[in-house]
Formats: sequence, structure tokens, C-alpha cells
Amino acid sequence: MEFLHESIALGVDLLILGLCVREYISYKKSVNCLKAAPQLALDGDLKKFVSVQKDKKIPYAVVRGTVTPIGVPMRSVMSPSVTAVLQVIKLSEHRVTRGFAGFWTEQRKLIHVSSNEMPFELRNNDCNVEIIDALNAAVLDLDVVYDNYEPSSLSFFDHVFGFFSGVRQKGLQTTEEVLRDGSFITAIGELELDGKTLRLQPSPVGPLFLTTATKSTLIKKLEEAKSSMIVKIVIFGTVSAVLISLIIRKICAKRRQDRDERKIKETLEKERRERRSRTRPLNLTTEQLCVVCSTNPKEVIILPCGHVCICEDCSEKIRITCPVCRGKIGTKAAAFIA
Repeated sequence: MEFLHESIALGVDLLILGLCVREYISYKKSVNCLKAAPQLALDGDLKKFVSVQKDKKIPYAVVRGTVTPIGVPMRSVMSPSVTAVLQVIKLSEHRVTRGFAGFWTEQRKLIHVSSNEMPFELRNNDCNVEIIDALNAAVLDLDVVYDNYEPSSLSFFDHVFGFFSGVRQKGLQTTEEVLRDGSFITAIGELELDGKTLRLQPSPVGPLFLTTATKSTLIKKLEEAKSSMIVKIVIFGTVSAVLISLIIRKICAKRRQDRDERKIKETLEKERRERRSRTRPLNLTTEQLCVVCSTNPKEVIILPCGHVCICEDCSEKIRITCPVCRGKIGTKAAAFIA
């Protein structure tokens, strides 16, 4: 294909552009939802306020409070002195890989993730809101309580195998993150009154946030992320426009070239026919004339039937069956009649 490289580059660029546009739309939607979300005080009037809402729900609301476990809090695996309500343990592999250019680069690959969650609520004095499905929050601020890196002890065989395979392990890193018991956080989601229990859960309006940042700080961060996406969209959009214009220019140049070549071919064919017509005999009997056009002499033999019945002009149009016997045409050749 003449435009293979440009088409591949355009496809990759459009894919990245599409991802950037999707992220921009997501950030924009989150910012708009956050700006419209009311920030409610976690006090004795909150249940009364939610109870008078439609379906006893507030589609998107902001509350702040202290993380309090419902029951006995879990203890950190790596740091037993730390109590928490959420726990995420990650095992990552550090390695060096050889790229296409032959250079070795460091990479970090997540091998395993395990998470534990227990029921918890946000509390302010005697008022509380239970948090549902916290691990699926779009933003979940956790504290790192354990981070350990163990370098790999590679043998000579491991080094040789890594050289030929292009992948060599450097070490393993174990990280534990928790949402501590007693943390003061901001929770944003759907607020619902179920009986006498207030619950904050993922909302169909916007994403669930569990963060140590305030509402205004979170909006500022999302605005900055949205602005960076706009810059990326402009860059990749410009690259796409350049590639599209380059492909269009090449297509137009190819069409002009094909049109010029076709005109030259038609001119040469016309001149060839005129030269051939001047060399043909003028007085021809009916038996010597082409059975199709009845104008030019018989010049082509059809094989395998062997009929000499058409001129050179008509042979370009007749390609399937012989006009005399209707036999299938295998090939055609010039016939010289003395």
C-alpha cells in the first residue's frame, strides 16, 4: 500500500486523540457534577433534610467526617500497630527490558493486587453516614504504611537468559496502603436514607470520591487535569490534521498521475489504431471481415477452438466465449492470413 505508514501513524494518533477526548469529557463531567453538588453538614438535621427529598435521595452530595469502622477494625498485615477499614497490598516487579532500538529501559509491572474492606462510616459526634462500595471509588486516598523493595539475586544463567530473552528481573516491591481508622476525609456520591440509616454510595450522576482534599481543592485538581487534556487534544489533533492533509495530497497526486498516464495511453492507442488502419488492405470480401464489427479484417485466432473470426479491436471486448461456436476462450493470438 502506498499510504501504509501514514495510515498506521494516523490510526495510532486518532486512537490517542480519542482517549484524550474521552478523558476530557470525563473530567468535564466530574467538574460540573462537583460544582453542582451541595456540601452538607454531618449533623442531626441531615437525616431530616434527606428524608424530604425525592425518593429520600440526593443524587450527588458532599459530606465530611471521620472514618469509623462498624465493628472491630482490621489491622495492617505489614504494620500491625496500624488499624484500618480498607487495605490494598500490591506486589510489583521491577525489570529491565530491551526495546526495538536495542536500548535497555527500566519498567515496573504490577503482578498481584489483594484488597480487604470492612464496613465503615463517616462520623461527626453522634451523626454518621455509612460508605458503600469504597474500593470502586474513582479517587481513593490511601496511606502507604509499608513499602519494601527486595533486589533479585540473579545467577549467571539468569543473566544469559535475560540477555537473549530481552527481559531481566531487578527486584520485587511490596506495598501496603490503607485507609486508616480515624482519618478525616471528604466523601462525594449519592446520599440515600434507608430506614434510619444514611448511606453514601456510587452515583449514576458522577463518580464516587473518597479523598482527604476539600471540594474546592478536588475541583481545582480536576480543572488542571482537564486543561492538560485540552493541550494534548490540540497537539494530537494537529498531528492528525497534518497526516490527513498529507494523505489527501498523495491521493490527489496519484489521481493526477493516473489521469495523465491514462491520457497518454489513450493517445498512443489512437495513434496505433490509425497506423494499423492505414496498413490494412482496402478491398476485403465479406468472408475476410470481422464477424463482430464487419469493418476490420479478421486478425485474431481464438484458442482452443481455432476460429479466426475477430479483429484486434473487437478482441479487447470479447474475452469469455467465441462469437462463432460459443466455446470458452482459453487464449488469443495474432493470425497471419496470406
